[in-house]
Amino acid sequence: MKSTPEPAATARCSRRPLALLLSSLVLLVLTLVPGSTAVKRHDFKTCAQSGFCARNRALADRRADAAATWTSPYAIVEPAFKDGVLSAGVKNALYPSISFGLEVSFQKDGVARLKMDEVGGLRQRYNEAAMWAVQSNPEQAVQEGEFTVKIGKDETSVKYAGGRHEVRLKHSPVLVTFLRDGVEQVVLNDKGLLNMEHFRIKSVGKPDEETVVPDQEHPGEQIVIVKDEAYPGFLPENEDGMWEETFGGKTDSKPKGPESLSLDITFPGYSHVYGIPQHASSLSLKQTRGGEGAYTDPYRLYNLDVFEYDADSEMAIYGSIPFMKAHRPGSTVGVFLVSGSETWIDITKESTPRSVNSQFKSAKSSSADKGPTSLTTTTHWMAESGILDLFVFLGPTPNDLFQQYTSLTGKIPLPQLFAIAYHQCRWNYQSEDDVLGVVSKFDEVDIPMDVIWLDIEYAEDHKYFIWDRRNFPTPEKMQESLGATGRKLVAIIDPHIKRVDDLYIYKEAKELDILSKTSDGKEYEGWCWTGSSAWTDWFNPKSWDWWISQFTFEKFKGSTKYLYVWNDMNEPSVFNGPEITMQKDTIHYGGWEHRDVHNIGGMIYQNVTAQGLIGREEIPKRPFVLTRAFYAGSQRFGAMWTGDNLGTWEHLASTVPMLLTNGIAGMTFSGADVGGFFGNPSIEMMVRWYQVGAFSPFFRAHGHIDTKRREPYLFDQPHQGYMRDAVRLRYSILPTMYTAFFDASKTGIPILRPQYVVFPEDSDGYAIDDQFYLGSSGLLVKPVVTEGAVETEIYISDNQPYYNYFSHEIVFGGASGGAFVKVPAPLSNLPAYHQGGSIFARRDLVRRSAILTWRDPITLVVALDHAGTSASGSLYLDDGETFAYEKGEYVHRGFDLAPQSAGDKTLLLKSRSLQAASTSTSVAPYHPSENAWAKKISDVTVRKVIILGLASKPSCVKRAGSDVGLQFDWTDGLAATAGSRRGGARAPGKKASELVIHDAGAEIVQDWDIVFEFGGAGCSVTPAVDYEIGLQSPLCPAGRFRCANEGHIPSCILTSRVNDGICDPECCDGSDETDGKVACANVCAKVGAEYRKQKDEEARKRRVGASVRQDYIKFGAKEKSKLQAEIETVTKEIRGLEEREVAAKASLEALESAEAGEIERKKNSALYQSIVEMQSAIKSLRAERAQLEGHVAELSSVLSELSRDFNPNYQDMAVLGASRAYKSWRVSSGLDEASTEEGSEQENLPGDEDFSHHVPAPVQQDGWKDYADSELEELSNEDPLSLIDSLSTRVGTPAAQTITAIFNVQEYIPEAWKPKFDEYKTALLSILSKTGIITAQTSSDADRPELTRARAAHSTLVEEIKKATNRREDAEKALERDWGRDWEWKKLDGTCVENNLGEYTYSVCFFGEATQKSNNNNARTSLGNWSSWSSSAEPGTDAYYEKHVYDNGQRCWNGPLRSAKVDFICGTSNALLSVVEPEKCEYLFTVSTPAVCFPLEEQTVGGAKDEL
Repeated sequence: MKSTPEPAATARCSRRPLALLLSSLVLLVLTLVPGSTAVKRHDFKTCAQSGFCARNRALADRRADAAATWTSPYAIVEPAFKDGVLSAGVKNALYPSISFGLEVSFQKDGVARLKMDEVGGLRQRYNEAAMWAVQSNPEQAVQEGEFTVKIGKDETSVKYAGGRHEVRLKHSPVLVTFLRDGVEQVVLNDKGLLNMEHFRIKSVGKPDEETVVPDQEHPGEQIVIVKDEAYPGFLPENEDGMWEETFGGKTDSKPKGPESLSLDITFPGYSHVYGIPQHASSLSLKQTRGGEGAYTDPYRLYNLDVFEYDADSEMAIYGSIPFMKAHRPGSTVGVFLVSGSETWIDITKESTPRSVNSQFKSAKSSSADKGPTSLTTTTHWMAESGILDLFVFLGPTPNDLFQQYTSLTGKIPLPQLFAIAYHQCRWNYQSEDDVLGVVSKFDEVDIPMDVIWLDIEYAEDHKYFIWDRRNFPTPEKMQESLGATGRKLVAIIDPHIKRVDDLYIYKEAKELDILSKTSDGKEYEGWCWTGSSAWTDWFNPKSWDWWISQFTFEKFKGSTKYLYVWNDMNEPSVFNGPEITMQKDTIHYGGWEHRDVHNIGGMIYQNVTAQGLIGREEIPKRPFVLTRAFYAGSQRFGAMWTGDNLGTWEHLASTVPMLLTNGIAGMTFSGADVGGFFGNPSIEMMVRWYQVGAFSPFFRAHGHIDTKRREPYLFDQPHQGYMRDAVRLRYSILPTMYTAFFDASKTGIPILRPQYVVFPEDSDGYAIDDQFYLGSSGLLVKPVVTEGAVETEIYISDNQPYYNYFSHEIVFGGASGGAFVKVPAPLSNLPAYHQGGSIFARRDLVRRSAILTWRDPITLVVALDHAGTSASGSLYLDDGETFAYEKGEYVHRGFDLAPQSAGDKTLLLKSRSLQAASTSTSVAPYHPSENAWAKKISDVTVRKVIILGLASKPSCVKRAGSDVGLQFDWTDGLAATAGSRRGGARAPGKKASELVIHDAGAEIVQDWDIVFEFGGAGCSVTPAVDYEIGLQSPLCPAGRFRCANEGHIPSCILTSRVNDGICDPECCDGSDETDGKVACANVCAKVGAEYRKQKDEEARKRRVGASVRQDYIKFGAKEKSKLQAEIETVTKEIRGLEEREVAAKASLEALESAEAGEIERKKNSALYQSIVEMQSAIKSLRAERAQLEGHVAELSSVLSELSRDFNPNYQDMAVLGASRAYKSWRVSSGLDEASTEEGSEQENLPGDEDFSHHVPAPVQQDGWKDYADSELEELSNEDPLSLIDSLSTRVGTPAAQTITAIFNVQEYIPEAWKPKFDEYKTALLSILSKTGIITAQTSSDADRPELTRARAAHSTLVEEIKKATNRREDAEKALERDWGRDWEWKKLDGTCVENNLGEYTYSVCFFGEATQKSNNNNARTSLGNWSSWSSSAEPGTDAYYEKHVYDNGQRCWNGPLRSAKVDFICGTSNALLSVVEPEKCEYLFTVSTPAVCFPLEEQTVGGAKDEL
């Protein structure tokens, strides 16, 4: 600190740079650190920011203003019909030199296709979207007899589909109407918004206002018109966004100029429209231009990486399917616009015109169509590029439309069985031990699980296909271990490729020239997880076989048949691109721009990945590839999920509507991240989310790297049990879920069926999107998605009884259906109800993985209909892995319960084959003699049958043809007919009657009948076999089977592990496998010997460790004695000092009393006051400086870690910007030298060094001194009086005055004369003073040295007492510190252990600090300092001393302060064995040490001597 008489002013000046730095850093962090609670809407365009959308929406605005005066300039010319195709020219009167061609073709299934393209233009519009979306060319209707064609002057019409369908074309202006049974269903250009922007040359100056057009009133002549007068409002007001467009600092060059397409599509008399996924929105689509709950922007279709998206929004997210359905009672229609470009869709509703109702009435149709509703829906479709390619579907039923659309774009293939079971995922499971440990813990708590997933961190530097061998040294072995229990592994492979020349994939792609190009022909470069990245051009045919080959076992090192793939980031996601995606002027194969094909690329990527998995094995298995981006037709290649959702109730509530919408647009194999990808949901929400997941087609739990781990086994009871029940429920219903997948693969009907699909005539259910039916099973599911709910309402459309899946309580709707019924919704389960008239197949035995259940028995739940006499259902089974089902190797059974004959009380439950009905294009006809699968499961039975709702107890239940009855249990309850008897009254809380056959023994592959007789004399019965009791041992807990393991230790395993096809290691005698699936040898002798050897070695190590521990104890005892002796010595010293201090204080007080006046004078002096003020200022400045330096250090730490850990994380290039800003600040502050190295952007990233502990040094100026804090503290604590008294020693001896010099002669007087001299001097001074000749001097250290000496002596003693007291306190604290029960840990104080674990070297110093050092850049990170022993164990116990806690380490980026827990195990030496990060920034060390080798309870006597 500078020496100056104005310290306060100096402090103000010197604080300013620090304060400015602090505020700058705060602003930098607040500005650049990404948010974590909501979508960044400013990263994504609105319609107003998208040039073509803004233009076409403005066109609609001008049309609305013009109302009836609006005229479209488009007209049809020269229509013709040939070979089943209606063709015509189209002219735009505003541009008469531009020609368009129109073509309408017709398919055999009644679907019409309308195409419009520019003819003879400057270039070809993109016209290849259909080759990717359409599975195969549908069969066309081409025979003349299939059509009725009328071509007139003003209108052309074609009737097709047996005359039921018709298309009418009004010539001028263009109006296209599709009719069914004479009633308008779909109308194109009814609002006159058709607008195909033609290719043009950019004009210079003002465009022509006049043009020459044909004169309609005088054929063959032309007239000149003024464009704006002839068609007012049709032309755009300016050319904004036509030739160039900038958003978010990125410019789209638009070299082709404007080329958008606008078309209004009206559904007259339809108030509900559905589809156009993907949006987090309602099932029934909302209005976008006014109306209750309307959005303000159009629905957008543009595949984007929108993490933390809104739970209710029209925003585009990851997928795009431009398919829309309209529905009303008795009629369903739809349209599919085949466009791969960015598309916006406005939706408006208005009153249905009277003409529409009049037309319906006059048509006198005999169809089921109930006629127009009160509202008509109009949609406005706006696509950025491409031709107009529109498929029109006229239904008439929802199921017809599903069949028509999926026949066109493809149906889902049957997945492997594991794919529809439970998946456990997290970003990221960090190592092989972590992966296998998670699986092991699932097994410990008996929660089934089929797949565990690996996110991006498994790959070395995010170079996909290359394992990080530091954490996954033996991936093949890990996968084999998973496969041994029927599990699979899924690893992520994203489309971006790291741009490093030594990466073989990048090198091969460059050599093949299959990478995407910039508009000037250079390799396209962007940023993603790999850093600087390139993207394969999937539209290039050379890329397909190349990519497929990457999945061969020879090339994908470390992969096995148990490995499947996750395609993420395939929108594509480009962190530094516009809207976090690829620039639109990027060039793809064929010269097409990215704007033309953006929404399609992700689908091709998933396709070729799936082909790679199919081709890697000689006998191929069905692939599993999860995708995030999708397009129409993606359903052919695998599953999708709803992306980066949040762990909130709002996102949970949005899940079901999203899945329903995906399903009706073909993407029925879909699901959402259970628990939400972001955030830490409450325990209640986790339970509810698992219940939703249990019925989702794709069931995966997943979480962000920042979230706490949420595997179900980590939660306490009862919530762990609730989640466990949800997962086990999924496994129980897998037979029905798999059957629903089979049905969807045949019919295209979604797996989760909305209310309007199941009950298409019930208009009250059209907007319901919070409940659904599972396939055709009749199971109604109503997830609970509100916090704290204990009851809810289900909507029942029909008059059937509904039976609670869990309790069998029965509820009834209204007498004629259409009623909301309140039902209980406890947290333990969700409302799920069997619809009356359904038969539900399930497996009650739950194995650890799905594939292990293939020979387990089936249970049928028969829910009687309202008449109490009938029900039906089906079941599909195959091997769940291969394509053998396509050859007919499957079992498909139908079950029916009905009266034996009309009017007969006897009921028959029948099983019959449905194989003949299963035949489709993807499934071969059934050949019983060749059905290997049926033979393989010939001994699988329907064991248990549950009948709900019988009116009375049967007198006999038996197999047809047998005189011996089947044993059954009967429970009285409500009959299915109770609802009709009560006029539809509800009866919540009352159970239905229940009949249970425990051992029906009905083979699943055979036809059989079970007879239910009523009122007879009864029949003898065969006692049912209780298979569970047969496995249960009285020596084991309930649900456990006892393995005797003779020669080893007996064990109890779960009964579900018996006969599961796996030789359980706990049953070394092989007694767990007896049904022939697998032969398990008796290895107990070998296992027992190895076990005993292992235990002997553990005991030896413990004995050796205990011996070392005794040395630690001896050392601790000595240290303890030293401290006790030191305390005793210092105590004595303090007592002596205190006695001396009392005497010194008394002497000082006596002298001060005599000098009281002088002391008071000094305290009142200006010098004293200045010293006190300066000391106060010093203390204040020290505190403020410490606070500011702390803030700077903390912010520096945040930015330093951000720089070092840049990934780039959170798909946000602001992180990179913050890193660079921090680097610049360090250079400008003189803390770092400017980099002069050349290299890539990635190589020059800051962060190679940890600067978090550096604080900027104060600026040095002339005349300033930088005082250390200790020096300032010393100054602020000095006694002001002592400072004044010591002025002579601090500032030097004052110059001698004459009078003083005279009397200094005493120095030369002999000692014997001095007493007399003093008397003479005193007397003389007294006389001179009295006479006024001199003034009497005040007391000072010169003439009163005894006071100064007394004060110094007392201060010295006080300081010595303080130091001695501190020494004693330090010794007492050291003595009080818990060094273990026997002070054994004192020896280890400061001992450090470390281990190089690949990417990092970890170390922990006992009672010191835990650290992590990067092996790449040597950056050191504190994981915390020692704070306590175990926080969960009782103090003083062994467990208490087996754990250390280290906390308050460096803060994680976007996370908590780092911390570590150290688990100690007995060992013969101190060693760091392993480190894992179970939670973000929370580390778990495992350390061996003799300190915890506690004595064995029983010591081995006479054992061999242990050597250390």
